[in-house]
Amino acid sequence: MKNKKIMTLVGCICTLTLAACSSSSSGEDKDIHLSFSAWGNPQEMLVYERAVDSFNEQHDDIHVEFNGIGGDYFQTLTTRLQGGQAPDLFYLSAGDISTLIQNGTIAPVSEFLESDESYVRFDDFAGDIWGPTMKDEQIFGLPVDTNPYLFYYNKSLLEEVGATSPQEYFDKGEWNWDAVEEITDKLKEAGKYGFVQGNSHEVVLNWIWTNGGKFSDGETIVADNDEKTLEAYEFISRMVSEGNFVFSGTLPEGQGTEALFMSSQVGLVGAGRWLTPMFLETDLDFDYIPWPSNTDNEIETAHLGMGYLAVNANTEHLEAAQLFQSYYVSREGQEIRLTAEGNAIPSVTGIDELVLEGQEPEHIYYLVDAREVGRVADYENTAAGLPTELADLYELMFLGDLTAEETVTRAAELSREMLEE
Repeated sequence: MKNKKIMTLVGCICTLTLAACSSSSSGEDKDIHLSFSAWGNPQEMLVYERAVDSFNEQHDDIHVEFNGIGGDYFQTLTTRLQGGQAPDLFYLSAGDISTLIQNGTIAPVSEFLESDESYVRFDDFAGDIWGPTMKDEQIFGLPVDTNPYLFYYNKSLLEEVGATSPQEYFDKGEWNWDAVEEITDKLKEAGKYGFVQGNSHEVVLNWIWTNGGKFSDGETIVADNDEKTLEAYEFISRMVSEGNFVFSGTLPEGQGTEALFMSSQVGLVGAGRWLTPMFLETDLDFDYIPWPSNTDNEIETAHLGMGYLAVNANTEHLEAAQLFQSYYVSREGQEIRLTAEGNAIPSVTGIDELVLEGQEPEHIYYLVDAREVGRVADYENTAAGLPTELADLYELMFLGDLTAEETVTRAAELSREMLEE
């Protein structure tokens, strides 16, 4: 960083534009410097930068510098936290935030939310999207936005293999697991992947909830006593073993979900809006459809993918960091990030139109419909490290090392054990 500043200064002197070099865009003339990190693909990073730039322009004394973290985000972040080199602010998932709350790594923001300095209030947020970020009547992370899980489908590829469109099934009231199996059968027969199945707990919960099942009920784990939950495990396990679904952990290096979808090697993927900016940069003909419901409800509850913006408890500039934290998730901050091919939908009320008006793909309103009935897994996420342990179990199931029944039994037992600690 020191060498970078020296080079910048030399460049400014050489061109006789010192004033321009030390503008607010560089941040060198500001009193407080904050670092901010998040995960995401390159297009998402550009979305995050919009709000960072806007904040910097509005504050003469604070400069926020954004840097993305690639690879294993949480492992990298925790390593930096342990080494005292972590950023002042950072994204956390619902599955990871409990770990840092438990060890006192992140600062509570409840008191700042109630102050006149905050750009946002608790009541500005839509619905019950807080999940595990609330503990002992304190809030530790603010919802940056929300990403209801749904299906993306490649319209051209489904036509090519002779599969019925998910929208046609939906219009007939038949968008269910049988329809998914029929579509993925067609794709499999054509030598394509049907659906990419991940092993995160929240993705597995989508199948449980859309079958009317429960993994937990309040503060009780019920997975191993719920027939609907076992049915969900059996279905996705069978789909992977029969080749209709491909387990994401077995994909060849360099062939991730996004690449497979954009190269028309897979017909269906499950995700939130975060893939949309990338897909819109291609000529891909795609659309959304709600997660298939295996109940009588047209649109069933699926998981809300959540990211929370948290402040490092060891930051030297707590108030400035919380000021940016509140701005980034405020209506203004979300409008700046989510307008024009944004990567999520609002977590605050009153601005859904910026997602719906003139945006692509055709059925973008399914995102808002899914948010209205979706929810965040909270109880399982309150045990530090439990989502990671569950993901390891699901991987064994998808690799054929555990049956569905063995997996649900172990998952329930493990969850009870870790939640009681």
